[in-house]
Amino acid sequence: MLAEEERTYILTGQRPAKDVSAPTYAPATAELLSRRQSWGVILASFFIDPIWWLFVGWLPIYLFQTYGFGVKEIGLYAWVPYVGGMFGAFFGGWLASNRLAANWSVNKTRKFIITLGGAIMLPALLLTMVAATPLLAVLLMAVILFGFQTAIGNIQTLPSDLYGGKSVGSLAGFAGTGAKLGVVALNFLIPVITVNSYAPAFIVGAALAVLSVLSIWVLVGKVEPLTPQSS
Repeated sequence: MLAEEERTYILTGQRPAKDVSAPTYAPATAELLSRRQSWGVILASFFIDPIWWLFVGWLPIYLFQTYGFGVKEIGLYAWVPYVGGMFGAFFGGWLASNRLAANWSVNKTRKFIITLGGAIMLPALLLTMVAATPLLAVLLMAVILFGFQTAIGNIQTLPSDLYGGKSVGSLAGFAGTGAKLGVVALNFLIPVITVNSYAPAFIVGAALAVLSVLSIWVLVGKVEPLTPQSS
């Protein structure tokens, strides 16, 4: 469950008055894009979003080509991964509220949960390559989407952790655009690399999970309100 302060922040975009760390720095677009922290958020979104759409777009085809499933069998199995995603969305939000309420810093909270999401996705993506049964495959996919949703909500919150004012929406928009460009690139890539099996697709997914987490640690660095760069 979200804490009341977190809920108010999400709905209004305003932090409580007592929160003296609220970002107030709202640079213009050119300056926003000159900051490595902005590119860390954009690239994290670019890398992670295709993992979700890998299963939204290609799961039925995967089940058909790998296990010979028809429409009935696909209907019986294809819903399972999204249950994992549903629980992951709840868990990621709850864990963030829980850790912030326990006086963890925003920096520690965001990095811990995003890294946790990546750590959940990585082995599950690799194990899916050798899943012996369709049931095991979709259960592993449920774990993948659980990890994805655990991480993505905290990645999407980063613009408001770094900036204030209209810059929050601007960075969120750039990150969303980057995410969809990543999806488009993946959709062109998948038919090329899955001619013989879907193992290369899951390897790419594992690499994307790692790159997304690295974007936060290397480019964003410390998650805190930014200030104007000195001239």
